Parts: sequence; structure tokens; C-alpha cells
Amino acid sequence: MRVEELSVNERILIHLKDFSMDPETEGASLGQTQEGIGEAVGIRINHVPRATSSLMDDGYIGEILMHIGGLKRKRKAFYLTKKGFETSNNLISKLETQKVIFRDSNGDEKKLTIPEILFTARNSTFSGLLLTFFRDGIILQSSLSGDKSRMHISLLDNLPEPDNYVNRVQEMSFIRDMVKSGEKLIIVSGIKGIGKTSLVWKTLKEFESSKNIFWYTAHEWDTTRSILEQFSEFYIRLARGEVKKALRLSRDIDIGQSISALLKDVRDSDSILVIDNIFDLKKEVMQLLCMLCEQSRNLDNSCLILITRDRESLGMTPSLQHMGRNDLVVKGLERVSAMGLMESMGMEPEDGDRVYAMTQGHPLAIKLVNSEEIMKVIDTKGLTKEEVWVVRCLKAFDAIFE
Repeated sequence: MRVEELSVNERILIHLKDFSMDPETEGASLGQTQEGIGEAVGIRINHVPRATSSLMDDGYIGEILMHIGGLKRKRKAFYLTKKGFETSNNLISKLETQKVIFRDSNGDEKKLTIPEILFTARNSTFSGLLLTFFRDGIILQSSLSGDKSRMHISLLDNLPEPDNYVNRVQEMSFIRDMVKSGEKLIIVSGIKGIGKTSLVWKTLKEFESSKNIFWYTAHEWDTTRSILEQFSEFYIRLARGEVKKALRLSRDIDIGQSISALLKDVRDSDSILVIDNIFDLKKEVMQLLCMLCEQSRNLDNSCLILITRDRESLGMTPSLQHMGRNDLVVKGLERVSAMGLMESMGMEPEDGDRVYAMTQGHPLAIKLVNSEEIMKVIDTKGLTKEEVWVVRCLKAFDAIFE
């Protein structure tokens, strides 16, 4: 048998050899969609359904509807059955000894077997090289040297875009530099409403094309399992299923085993993991996060960002006790930015001076001071203009911290 003689169905079986046979547990990849199959085996997408239906009827492949990495909606993912896997292996074994044309970086051509080419192309697979030769009639060394581009997943779109955001140049630069320098753990803290979430969200938008971004806003009712399930859903979309496996093994959560599973999913994933609002989490969930902090050195090419109102809530974690370089405390806006924000809201400079002095640049307080809701609950009768602003500021902070 020769590579040139492979049928469409045979090429599909060889292509799917590179992917999981259990996508429900381990996740699925773009290459398992109709588009991915069509591109890999060299047929138009409208011809793929006929071929996959035939293979399913014969028991060689199965399909499942699920989230695929980089795609917002669920898609059909195809995978090999045991029968299909055996057939794919048999096809590949018959083609191992055939020599194909290989052109090296100097332009010299020679005939080599696929195993021989694989020795110089460590990022490639046997099936990938077979299908490349089928499609192009030649294998180029230059096309094997770089990583294939891929889509990244970002959960940032699940959050509302910040309104009236003031560009915090220094703080954004701090987070950006920490991520780019390969820091594993970043803590962002500050009082309620100071703008922590908006700051991190705005900064991470710059990384959407180069990193997979997980974001979860914690709640006081969260449990260890519910947090792990969020991680599981995210990494299933990246075709990684270790956390999901761990959750299926037992109803009782073993934190050590769960962290170990999570680290396996994170490995080589280029992820930024953000957990916001950890101030409200229960003690049991904080134990999970503290252990994750302790293991953050093993996050490989990924990093963990924790956002909290109270930095002291993490103080008992040994790995955080002496942090300083990676610890960002978000404070009120500096004067120029705060005045610019108030001017955009129609506030007179004289009033802006008063408000800045009383709010210390707290962005949410500045926004609330100018809201109609605050004015509705104030009785201004008998108050001077300055006293009215004092009451408005007090009511704004009452609304923030109630």
C-alpha cells in the first residue's frame, strides 16, 4: 500500500489517530471538527459529513456535541472507536516503510521514510506527515520548524466591559511586566470599588491572542467542587481532562490530588488563571487556593492572579508571607486622572477639588457621587453647597460598603 492510494475515509482515520478517543473526559480539539478534518485530509468541508457518516455507520468513529477550544458554541467532535483505532494503526504500519520526498533547509531533496523524517521534526506526528505528503507530494523541512498557530480561549468576554475606565498606566505596566517575565503568582488587592477587576481585565485583554485566559468571580456560596468544576470546564475546551477525571473518581474532594490534576491540565497550556473576589470564599475553598499558591512554582509557562479586598486573608500561606515584588496594592486614582474622570462627568473644577479631597480618588465613589440615585436620598434643605458635597460623598461610601 502507498500513501498516494489512501481513500478519503482512510485519511480521516489516520488523522483522528492524533486525538483523544474519549473527548467527553479528556476534551476535544479543533482538528476533530468538520473544518479541522477537511483541512487535514484535503477535502472541502461540505464533503466531510458524507465521509464521517459512512465511518460512523461502519463503527469506525463516533461523534459528540461539545465545547471546542477557541469556539464559543458547541460543535460536533469526531473520535476513533476501538475498531477505528485498530484500523488506523494497521494503515500506518503498512506505510511505515514507504519512502517519500523530503526537501531540507538547503533545498536538497532525498527520499526518506516517515520515521526518519520524524527524527528531525519532533513537533510533528506520523499521521500529520503522512497527510502532508498526500496533500503536497513533498515534505518541506521549513514547514516543520515552527509551531502551528492556534486559537486561544478567553473568558474575559463573560465580564461586562468597564465603564468610565481611567487608564492606570503604572499599574497596568506592573501586571503586564509580571506576566511577560514569567512570574507564577500575582496578588492584586485593594478596598472595595477601587477598580481592581477593571484594572486586571483591561490589562489581560492585551494577552488574548497569546494566552488562554481563565477568569472566575468567586462567591460566598462556592465550594471546593464548584471551583474545580469551573477549572474542569475550561481545560476540557483545551482538550485536557485531568481535573474532570479527578472529580469523577470520588464525591469527596482530596485537595492534594485535585491540585495535582489541575497542574497536569495547566502544563504547557500558556494559561493565565484569574480568581476574583476571593475575600468572600469559605475556609475550605481558601485551603484549595492556598495549596495552589504553594504549588504555583510548578505552573510552568502559566501564572495565577488572585484579586482580593483583604491581602491579609492570604497571609497564612507560606509562599505569600514574604511576597512584595509580585504584590500590587491598588489605590485611588492620582489627582490628574481623577479630575479628568470628574470633568468627563460634567463636574466643575471647583467641585472636583472638593470631591477629590473627600474620596481620595476612589473611582466608584466618584461615579456614585454624581449619580441621580444619591441625590434622591439627600435632603439638601438648609445645607450649604460644600455640605451637600460632603453628604453626597458620605452616601456614596455608604452605598459601596453596605
